[in-house]
Amino acid sequence: MYLVNLMEQKVSKLADSYLKEKNIPVNTNMRMDIIAYTLNRVQSQYVTSARGVLHSYNKDPIQSNTEVLSIIADACEIVTRRKENTLLESVPSIYESGYYLTYPSIMGNITSSNNFEKIDNALVYIFSEGNILHGYGVNFPNPAIVSSNVPGKFMFCFMPRKVNSNQDIEVKLDIIIESEKYMQYENVLSYKLRPSYYNAGDMPLFSIEEVNDILLIENNNIPS
Repeated sequence: MYLVNLMEQKVSKLADSYLKEKNIPVNTNMRMDIIAYTLNRVQSQYVTSARGVLHSYNKDPIQSNTEVLSIIADACEIVTRRKENTLLESVPSIYESGYYLTYPSIMGNITSSNNFEKIDNALVYIFSEGNILHGYGVNFPNPAIVSSNVPGKFMFCFMPRKVNSNQDIEVKLDIIIESEKYMQYENVLSYKLRPSYYNAGDMPLFSIEEVNDILLIENNNIPS
């Protein structure tokens, strides 16, 4: 069994057709903004089986497409009116059709075990099988940098990995945290993941996993 919002694929295809027909130049991030704007204003249509997909075709597509295209047109006007996003804001897409292992986005908080204050200077690394995982675009570096701008918080989003089938895969991710005046933290995060099929050009969908709050222990061997 699976859970799919049919409108995601529908809106994505209609948006691409509209952009091509109207010859509207957009970068990847602007395209995603247009799709997100539209999806937030149309009714979701979830199915859990192939029968649900077939049943969805019994509905009148002409009327629903007209409504969706109207929203897409509004989205294009709003998004393209903004200053074009910089390269740093662009995000990657799937480069080749096939099955991909999509790692969960990992979020967490880091505090001091001494006074439970948020750590404002740390590096958080995620490794898989001894190799550092590549972040999903430049906005999600690995290691993640915890700074005084957003003390105590970190978030990862990783590039999907192409695999040969949709068989479940046991994944162990090593998390290491380094911070001045604190002992190095190490732990293992375990997940059972099922790969998803994506077409070239698709944007992967990520689940979000929040890890338990992490307490760092002060290193008393460091001279004060």
